Amino acid sequence: MRPHIFLSLVLLFFAEAGVAQNFLYTTRNYTAVDGLPQSQVTSVVEDDNGYLWIATQGGGLARFDGKEFKVYTTKDGLFSNNISSLLFDHDQNLWILHAHGITRFNGHTFKRFQNRRTPNAMYRRVFEHGDSIFFISSDGATGKIHHDSLYSWGKPALKGEKQIWRSLQTPDGVQCFIMDDGSFRIKTLKETFSFEPDEKFGKIYFPFIYKGNIALRTSEGYSIVNYKEKKIEPLSLPIKHMILSYDEKENVFWTRDGANLFRETVHANETKRDTILKDVSVLQVVKDSEGNVWFASDGRGLYKYFIQDFNRCSSEKLRGVMAILSDRKGAKWLGTLNKGLWRIKDGKITSFVDAHESYRNNIGVVKEGPDGTIWVGTNYGLGRYDEARNVFVWYTREKGLAGNLVSAIEFDEQGVMWVGTANGLSRYDGKSFHNYNTTNGLLNNGIWHLHYSKRYKTLFLATDLNVQTIRDGKIELVQVRGLRNTSIISILPYQDSLLTLGTGGAGVIIYNPKSRASKFITTQEGLASDFIYFAAEDEKHNLWIGTEKGINRVKLDRKLEMEENLYYGYDNGLTGVETNLNAFQLTPESKYFGLVDGLYEFNDLSDDPSRSFDLHLTDIQVFYGEYDPRLYADTVNGFFKIPVDPKLPPDKNHITFYFNRVDKRYPKSVKFKYYMENFDKKWSQPSSMSEVTYSNLPPGNYVFHVMSTDKQGSWSYKKIAYSFSIKTPFYQTAAFIVGLIILIAGIITLILYLRVRQKVNKMLMMERIRVKEQETLRKEIARDFHDEMGNQLTRIINYISLLKLNGNGTGNGSSDLYTKVEDSAKYLYTGTRDFIWSIDPVNDELSKLFLHIRDFGEKLFEEKNIQFRAFNEVKDKIKLPYGFSREANLIFKEAMTNAFKYSEAKNVALMLKRSEPDGFEMSFEDDGIGFLTGDIEKSNGLQNIRERADRVHGVLRITSVKHHGTKITLNFKLTKTLKYGLAL
Repeated sequence: MRPHIFLSLVLLFFAEAGVAQNFLYTTRNYTAVDGLPQSQVTSVVEDDNGYLWIATQGGGLARFDGKEFKVYTTKDGLFSNNISSLLFDHDQNLWILHAHGITRFNGHTFKRFQNRRTPNAMYRRVFEHGDSIFFISSDGATGKIHHDSLYSWGKPALKGEKQIWRSLQTPDGVQCFIMDDGSFRIKTLKETFSFEPDEKFGKIYFPFIYKGNIALRTSEGYSIVNYKEKKIEPLSLPIKHMILSYDEKENVFWTRDGANLFRETVHANETKRDTILKDVSVLQVVKDSEGNVWFASDGRGLYKYFIQDFNRCSSEKLRGVMAILSDRKGAKWLGTLNKGLWRIKDGKITSFVDAHESYRNNIGVVKEGPDGTIWVGTNYGLGRYDEARNVFVWYTREKGLAGNLVSAIEFDEQGVMWVGTANGLSRYDGKSFHNYNTTNGLLNNGIWHLHYSKRYKTLFLATDLNVQTIRDGKIELVQVRGLRNTSIISILPYQDSLLTLGTGGAGVIIYNPKSRASKFITTQEGLASDFIYFAAEDEKHNLWIGTEKGINRVKLDRKLEMEENLYYGYDNGLTGVETNLNAFQLTPESKYFGLVDGLYEFNDLSDDPSRSFDLHLTDIQVFYGEYDPRLYADTVNGFFKIPVDPKLPPDKNHITFYFNRVDKRYPKSVKFKYYMENFDKKWSQPSSMSEVTYSNLPPGNYVFHVMSTDKQGSWSYKKIAYSFSIKTPFYQTAAFIVGLIILIAGIITLILYLRVRQKVNKMLMMERIRVKEQETLRKEIARDFHDEMGNQLTRIINYISLLKLNGNGTGNGSSDLYTKVEDSAKYLYTGTRDFIWSIDPVNDELSKLFLHIRDFGEKLFEEKNIQFRAFNEVKDKIKLPYGFSREANLIFKEAMTNAFKYSEAKNVALMLKRSEPDGFEMSFEDDGIGFLTGDIEKSNGLQNIRERADRVHGVLRITSVKHHGTKITLNFKLTKTLKYGLAL
């Protein structure tokens, strides 16, 4: 690496003389690509909130807050998308002048004005005077709008043929009309008068405001209109070009010559001219409240002329500055990407470039040793500067270095040098290297950065995996809580006892080596990126945080909470944006940063007295604009007509708040925090989002709080506290709830009353049914018992009477009578027993009915040796309705008795089975002689059986074939039917 001396300064980096002011300024062009609706800008004005309102020729109206353009067109209410000029009145209404009409915008709605009698009239200027808005037509006539009514449209300004040629308004509200004959008409707040100058001063080219007065450029030179004394006074100015605007604060004339724009200053009657724009036709120059100057151009969009926070101070030959060092002898060293090492001293620039080993021209770190020796780390070895010979001596792996790619150099208290490489760590005591790698304690051989802390007497290593320390030769791992699988890029001191850790994706970590506590600062807190190259502290305890997206200047309070945060990027002069690990120098006198495209110097504008605009609400929407909240408020406030303390219905509880703070110099640094009182538990995280939506808010009173950062990046004390309420729905009011409780209690009472009444009625009905049933049962029992008992007793009486007639009852006839009396008594006993069995509720079960009939059949048929069989296929317990057992029992006893007496059968069978899912079939069958079914009507017994079947709602079938037996079948369903007045 040999030195090369440049006689001319290709760098402005360390020039002894101060940089001319115009080098601190730059221009930014906004076109349709940036959101400007049209490139022909005709007028620009600034409102009290800091917004720029931009008129275009065909694209409508645009509102610019430094970040984005909001466009208004005829769809929003404009009279036309072609706009000539703009004016804000004292009530902050925006008046928009079109060729054939006027639009007023009050921040919320548009109102259009046009003279319908002369719709083709053309107008070229608008101004305010008193409480009226005046307009000037192309033919010099005037008109006005007063209280939204149009008056005197087309009325001449003066009687006669005089017409208005130009007009101008002074800062104190005096309106000056220049007539086409050279006379003047003046409108003050108190009077209106005209005058003609005593002397001819030539042709008037253009008027302008100069130090609060109306100045004229004429063919004879410059003049001042002294309207108080009604005369024209000469003005000495050495300006030759057309004056567009005069900045009294800076004493700057903005002038134009054709399509070129100039910035001119006058000192001792001499002019200094800077060319700002070439081949751009500028129509208007406006300086805003933040010190920015805006140019409205005809076809080239909108231009912003402003002071840069960073000034690139290197030439195109010096790009990719990777390291910066100022040594104790006053020399400045710059390590570059592929351009070698540069030294600046005493106005001379020397470059060290290795023509044989190109990897050594990639300088990543430059350090000065305790003895003043300059050391550099390259992609191929460690270099030591030999000042006597003005050359570098190189150390590589062949000489004991751990690796050839050197990324970090650090010195401890004993003057020992530590070298971080891609292949491990080296300790150099001036004679030899001692290396550390994964074999003797390192987690990873790749070392990003080194920092030696005198306070802790410890060397800190930044690696791909974590932080490690070396103290007294012992390697330890530092466990940073909350950090996983993230590289540590840099380690730098902060506030004496703390460290800043720049990470490869987790932001900045403020680490306390003593307590091992850590505090993360990430993009959630407002950083440009979470990939951090460095986080270095300056003399004011600001943290300068370099990322691949620019630089953040952050100030933390005692609790390490963010107090200030300013972001610097492309819009602030950092064209290259991406910073580098070791490329920064922070001193009280200057601050320099190396980026991928060169070297940049910071211009401290913290003492700039420019205005910082207040935070404000721009809109409140209910259900995304479906409903207007202004309908639920008594008054509105501010330019955007925000409703004051609206009381919203309960179903209008989806609210979106739009808020903003205009900062046209640092638009990307503006952050917001919000908090909904009575809903949120804490403030939101800082964010650049300027809107928030709350959905499904419950009824209640709320206060929406929002705060923002100011132009210094600190949280402003001026906050918004917006009160509103959501009404309680009628069904949640106390009166409704009390009434509802009373109603429910009444309904419950009524229901209970009706239920009790129903139960009582049911009990009464059951009692009546029970009484009726008992009466019916008694009648039936009496009838049956009378029939059975009466019949048998009559027979017994008859038999006894016959016995008396036969004397002592001897002989064969008497024996037969005794037998008949005995049979009648048995029958009486059996009938009485069956009757008592049938009325017992325990026997109201199908299986017990079957068993009872079976027992009867077994005793009956064994007397004649008739074979009797019984089959029961129903195993379930089936409850029978009251009275069913008795009727069924009598049916089948009658059938069995008839078979016993008359059938001459050898075999009989009783069977019970299911016939349908809810039906049953009980049958009795014999193999006797049978009978003709036509005789059923003649048989009282069989007729009696059928009547009993009808009583239990059963179907009785009698099948008999002569000499083939008889079968009696009873089919029945145990469904709910009425029997004796009961539901069975």
